[in-house]
Amino acid sequence: MTLTLILIAIGALLFLVIVYNILQQYRQKQAAERRTLLLRHKNIINETDELLLHAGQLPFSKALVVALYNRILSSLQIMQQQDPASTQVKSRKANIEQQLQQVKEHYQMEQSSLKPPESDQQAIHMLKIVKRLRALLRIEHNNGKLGNQTFVVEDRRLELVQLKINLANLVKRARLALDNKNNQMARQMLTKGLNVLEQVPDKDEQLKSIEENLQLRLNELDNNLVKVEQEQKAREEEQEKSELDQLFEPKRKW
Repeated sequence: MTLTLILIAIGALLFLVIVYNILQQYRQKQAAERRTLLLRHKNIINETDELLLHAGQLPFSKALVVALYNRILSSLQIMQQQDPASTQVKSRKANIEQQLQQVKEHYQMEQSSLKPPESDQQAIHMLKIVKRLRALLRIEHNNGKLGNQTFVVEDRRLELVQLKINLANLVKRARLALDNKNNQMARQMLTKGLNVLEQVPDKDEQLKSIEENLQLRLNELDNNLVKVEQEQKAREEEQEKSELDQLFEPKRKW
């Protein structure tokens, strides 16, 4: 009888140990998932904060800025649910809510047109930022946090910003080709830019201005080419006339 009770006690103890280990593993798994979730949303906030810093370099519309702040706010709300005691999250959330309200009521785009990049490196950096913004908007749209109309309008606006950056770089390269007297290369670039713009039905004022500038430079190149050909033809005719004059001039008598 005593042996039976001992075995039962040992079995119960082993059962409790097993249950305790299962509960510990479950708590550890939950804690790890919680840390992963908090880290993921912290990264989302940092990434979005970084994109907002470029609002002075690129033309950010009000709808885009609101979408970015809403993305930060959404992550902060999730972090607060996971860690209600965090005063840092609570304070940041209140600050973002205030900034979001300010944007909705008073935000004005610093510049409606794109400031052309000063170098190839800057152009590449700007294109990367625009690409990230478009990807972010697509995520927000897929998650149901951005309406269809807003997504379509903003994605197209950013697509045109990409086009402006590429065109600005093309104009700079065409100018460099002209300075190096490489007229053929310059013509190819100017024609390429005009062909691209011809396919854009919703050009804004800046794109129209770029198109006019490209056409003006191409016309100047054509006019200069015609002028050079005329001058060359005039020189050849003058040389031919001089040779004929020498051939038929009266022979000298000795």
